Formats: sequence, structure tokens, C-alpha cells
Amino acid sequence: MRHRRMGFCLSCLLAMAAMPGIANGQAKNDEGRVEFSDANVEQAIQRGAEYLWSKQQGDGSWGPYKDKYPGGYTALATYALLESGVKPTDPRMAKALKWMLQLQKSEQQRLSGLPEKGGLPKNFQPPKTYTLGLRCQAWLSAVHKGGSEYLPALRTDVDLLVHSTKNGSYSYNSSGRPSGGDNSNSQYGVLGVWAGALAGLELPQEYWIKVMTHWLRSQNADGGWSYNRMQAESPSAMTTAGIASLFLCYDNLLAEAFVRCNTGERGRLIFAAAQRGLDWFDRNFSETIPGLGRRGKPQVPLGHSDMYYYLYGVERIGLASGYKYFGTEDWYKVGATWLLNDQQADGSWKGKWGQIPATTYAMVFLIRGRRPVLFNKLQFEGDWNNRPRDMASLARWMSRAFETDVYWQIINLKVPPREWHDAPIVYISGSQAPKFSDDDLDKLRRFVWQGGTIFSVTECNGGGFETGMRETYRKLFPDYDLAKCGPDHEMYTVRRISGQAGRIGFHLISNGVRPIAVHTTADLPLSWQLQRSTTDKWAFEAAANVFLYVTDRTFRARGTTLWPEEPGTVPKRTVKLARLAFEGNDNPEPLAYERFANLMHRDYGTEVNVLGPMPPAKLAESGAKIAAMTGTGKLALSDDDQQALARFVEDGGTLVIDAAGGDREFDRSAETLLRDLFGRPARLDGDARVFRLPGLEIEDFRYRRLTRERIGGNRPNLRGIQVGGRMAVYYSREDITAGLVGYPSYRCDGYDPGTAFALMRNLVLLASPSGGAASTTRPAEAPEEQPAKKAGP
Repeated sequence: MRHRRMGFCLSCLLAMAAMPGIANGQAKNDEGRVEFSDANVEQAIQRGAEYLWSKQQGDGSWGPYKDKYPGGYTALATYALLESGVKPTDPRMAKALKWMLQLQKSEQQRLSGLPEKGGLPKNFQPPKTYTLGLRCQAWLSAVHKGGSEYLPALRTDVDLLVHSTKNGSYSYNSSGRPSGGDNSNSQYGVLGVWAGALAGLELPQEYWIKVMTHWLRSQNADGGWSYNRMQAESPSAMTTAGIASLFLCYDNLLAEAFVRCNTGERGRLIFAAAQRGLDWFDRNFSETIPGLGRRGKPQVPLGHSDMYYYLYGVERIGLASGYKYFGTEDWYKVGATWLLNDQQADGSWKGKWGQIPATTYAMVFLIRGRRPVLFNKLQFEGDWNNRPRDMASLARWMSRAFETDVYWQIINLKVPPREWHDAPIVYISGSQAPKFSDDDLDKLRRFVWQGGTIFSVTECNGGGFETGMRETYRKLFPDYDLAKCGPDHEMYTVRRISGQAGRIGFHLISNGVRPIAVHTTADLPLSWQLQRSTTDKWAFEAAANVFLYVTDRTFRARGTTLWPEEPGTVPKRTVKLARLAFEGNDNPEPLAYERFANLMHRDYGTEVNVLGPMPPAKLAESGAKIAAMTGTGKLALSDDDQQALARFVEDGGTLVIDAAGGDREFDRSAETLLRDLFGRPARLDGDARVFRLPGLEIEDFRYRRLTRERIGGNRPNLRGIQVGGRMAVYYSREDITAGLVGYPSYRCDGYDPGTAFALMRNLVLLASPSGGAASTTRPAEAPEEQPAKKAGP
């Protein structure tokens, strides 16, 4: 498939909102549209939540939708607000949940008075399937946020739904008497039961068989689904219903169908219906979003009458299938961009069924779609998908372990690697040798040097994959070896692994700063696919340790990226920066200054012309005014290079040296070299010029976890040496270089990415012809997207 710190006063904020190009505090592009960014998404969610709270009634509800749906609006609003982070103990939320409990009690009392047989009495109003399905989502969200007292309420609604279907489909009413109906109601019936499964409720396998049979039988020839069998066309909203429902069935029925790695045709047959549905979305998704399809022509969105209802379905199939792309479109960015531009001034959205459901559906799309993605599963030429639900099962376990919802997604090699960075890790698995072209290898390598990590797993004792991946790593990283982790390695201890940790056999490739690849021959995906989170808990904990060791417990919101696009603006000034080479590991992060240069151009109107790496002997002919040196291991320079370095500084150049990753051997040898050439470096106080550039003052020095544990506080630790009456040499025992790449790290000892960038920015601007004057086009702030949150226990 083709799937591929500055505070502002209130008056300042009001003034910004009145400026051209600013709407509701959100900057617009040249075309007058709000652009996708995590900050804009977060603000939209907050405004939507404020609108919903403003509409809550005195009894805790949000009022009825017509007379027959007394609880639908309240279920939707409660669900959306809980998902936005509101706790069940919040007084307003507790009031809403109490109202729903009272409604459920009255429903149960009425149902208990029904005769055992026969039709429903005249004027009897049974619970509605839509309401029950959505109410189950609210109960589940409350349970996950510590409200275990709502589990019985969830069980009650799930039991009612289980007993309200005859053939796997649902009608508008769910009274506990078996019946059938349409696909629109059916998707909400099974969605409610799925909430029970996620809460650990035992459900009869026969239920899932009935549901799967219904959706298989009702699929159209083109791969889509209709409202009912009387319709031949495949509306997009009903197709989302079919795909999402099938994946729920697969996860409950077919885990054991992929134990082996050679299921081949059988595996394709099992997933054929869902695949055909996904193919339908590949072909048609762009036509379902206003402004995407038939570029430049008027467009009526294909197959749905309400964008909000539809986007809720898109979010569900995107998360269920794992695919990041439908056709060539990133479904979350496309949907979120549309919603950002359709939000009303009061924070609501307006849809077919009113502002409350439209606002809740929009919020749920933005919230759930924004949740962190921990692993990107790579689609490549080879048996990349032997265990198609391995990541789905692992993500559910990790959501419980980290006490926050996390997800996974499938990426492909057809898109630039900067698009892969909403997850920190690319996961590659298989049993046969993978077939990577030179272009594929270039993308994998670039992803890693942009701050990513590869996690590869050999399935089914596949010697072909094992041999193939080792050869792949030799091509990707010829200067670094794949080395086995000893039993005391932190890969095993960053979080305790139960029992059989020795079976994992982690191997690492490190650039001296961080793990750039992790590999194991243990068939972890088998345990994930079979959902053996109790008997094979170690296999799940192993994946958690990979994530924690790579990222230092930091989550990143979907859609964010470490890597900025190349700027298209004309710079105001140019600075030449020379990167220095020496005999040893002198270039552990090859793209650090590429990212730094892009951010300096984009945010500060300064073109940093990065030269090298070059030996110090070539500095004189380079024309550079500032030189940077970093590395791990011993720093040793020849006499000629030492003399060239001394001449460069004496002639007015600025030298910046940092220990990459905070490497202690490099630190010791670099300090010795500097003492011999220039004298002992002395720690700079907070009034040093480099920290006090007008408009670019650095007030808060933030460090990575390892460094905070070692030095404590937030004081500057940068050292300097004066030469010829000026501060000419700067030395940092703490890492700056890895911080310029922007990634979180468990083992890196240094400044956090925002402070690392600010330090190097000021050092470069001081060395520029303007000497740091008039040097900024925007307030000083961390330039990269900030992680969403820290992981739990």
C-alpha cells in the first residue's frame, strides 16, 4: 500500500490578537490560514474545553439531543473533557458523571420492568446505542484516570450492548433484546463493547465472531461500506466504521493466527477485508477533506454529511491500523489543519447536529490523534509485517505501564525522514533479509543523524534477517560496531525486567553519546502479537526499556518533529563557522550544525555557513571567525595543529569546545590541551556578555537529567579563557553538540536542547561582524518543539 519564557501581559495578548495574521493568538500563514503546530492544536483543545464547560447545565448534564437522546450530549462532552486531561474528581466532572450514573440507574429500572418476551411497550424509550457506545468511552476514560468506582457502570453498559445484537449489528435502540440494524449504529455498539475489553472485562468470543461476520458480509465490492445493504455506494463515514470495527475484531480473535513468519497467503486472506477498506481510503481520502481533493476546483466532500462525525472515524482507523498516511496524506495533520481553521471565535465548532457534538468530536480527534507515538514500524521490501498487531498490543500495555495513552504507527520509505520524527524510534522486524536500496539506506542513516534510533528484532530465528540487518548496520555506520550488552548494562536496569531478561540479548551501536541502534534476536514480537503481557511480561518490559533508555522517559506529541525545514528567506547576516577535525571520534553527531544553521536562519535571520570538519591547520584559509570542536575519547592534536589553533585565536578567532555527551576522557584531555595553549579555563558568572546579549539574555540554564543529578541547580557552567584582553576561548564539560540535534537522552551529560541552542546562538552572534548587536528577529526561546510530557513509572 501507499500508506506511507517570556510572559506577556493581558494587554499584549489582546494587541497580538488584533494584529494582521493573528487569530485567537494563533499565527496565520501568508494565505491567511492557521498552520498546523502542536502549540496551535493544544490551544484549540483548551478553547474547545472552555466552550464545553460554559454550556454545562446546573444538573451536571449538557442537555438532551431531541427527546429520545437524553444522555448523548452529556456522554460526548464528558468523554471529550476527560480525554483533555480533566480528572474524574474535578467537581464539575464529578457532577457530570453523577448525572450519567443517575440516568443509567433509571434506564436499568425501566428495563427491569419489561416482560421477558414480546415487543417493547408503546411509548417505551430504551437506551440508545449511540449514547451507550459513547458513554462507555467516558466510563473507560474515567477508570483510566483513577475513577475505579465507575467500572461497574461500564460493565453494566457493556453487558447491555452485548445482549442487544442478534447478528453483530445494532439498531438505534439497545434494550438487551437481540436485534440487528445499520452500520452507523453498529460501529458505536461495538465501540462500547471494546471499551469493556480495554478495561479488562471478560467478553464472550462468540460476540466478536458475530460482529466480524456482520462487517465481512456487509462490505461492498469496492472495499467500502454502506449505511445498510440497500445502498450500493460506499460513503467515507461508513467505510471508517467498517475498517475500525474489523480491527477491533482482529485484536480479540486473531492474535494467534500470526505465530509463524510464513503465514503468507493465509495472513493476507485474514486481513483482506481490512486491506481492501484501507485501499479504498488510499484512493479516496483526499476527496473527503475540503481543500485537498481536485486541487483548485470547488469540492463537495465525498461520502459524509458532517466533517466532525467523520473525522472521529478517521482518527479511530488511523490509530487502529497504525498507518500514518492515507494515500499521500498524513491523516492527522490534514484533519487537524482543517479543524484549526474551522474553529469558531467562542472555541466551538459547528456541525450538523449542533455545536456540542461537533466540538466534542473535533476535540477527541485533536486529543487522541495528538497522543505520543513511541515506535514507528517501518514498511519495507521484505516480510516487515509478520506480526501485524504486535505494536498495537505493545502500545496498549505501555499505555497501562506509563499511565498515559501512547500509540504506534506505520511509516514508509517514500517520504523524507524528517517526517518520521514524531516517534523517536524506527522499529524494523522480519525473518528474511530486508532489501534496502541505497536511497533507503540514506534515509535511515539521515533519520538517525537527525536524532532518531533504530530498533531491530529478528523474528522466528530468521537467519536471513539477522545477517541482513548486521550488513545493513555495517553500511549505515561503518565507524561503529554492534556490541553485545553485558548483563549489568543499563538497557536491562533502566526499568526492572521480570524474570527472563537474559533471553533478550540486547546489542547496541553507540556513537559515543547515545544508542543509534538497538538489536535483539529474541522474538519479542511473538509475545506482543499473542498479547502475553502476563506470562511473557519480560518481552513487553524489554521494549519499554528500549524506549526509556533512548528517550529518558520523554514523550513527544504526534506531528512534532525535531527537524526544521530548510528556510526560504533571505538572511540579514552571514557567519562562517568551522568544525574542527582530529584523529578520533571527532564527528559523533554529523548533522548537529545543519539543524543549528537552519534554526538560526529561520528564527534569527543569520546564515551560519558551516565549514568542515577540517584540521586546525586549514583554519587560516577558511575565513571562519568561530571554530567548534567536539568529540568523545582522547583529544590529541599534532604540534602543527596546536600551533594553528593558537594562531587562529591570537588573530581574533573564537574557539568553542565541548565534550560530546559529556564524555569524561575527552573532557580531561581537552582541559589539558587548553591549559597548555591558553591557560586554565574559568567558570563564567551569570553576568558574562555571552549570557547577556540584548534581547537574547539567558536567564535559566537547563540541563539533562544526568547533569542535574551531578551538579544540581540551574547556574551556568560554561568556562572561558581570555586571550589578548578578550574572551576568546569557551569550553564546556557539559555537552552542547548533542543538544543542537534536539533529542532527549538518558545517558547524555549536558545542557538540554533549548539551552544548548541558546548558548551556541549567542556565541556565534558574538563572533559575527555585528558582535551580537541587533541580532534577533524573535524573542529568545527554545526553538524546537517541546516534548509532550514525561513518562510515568
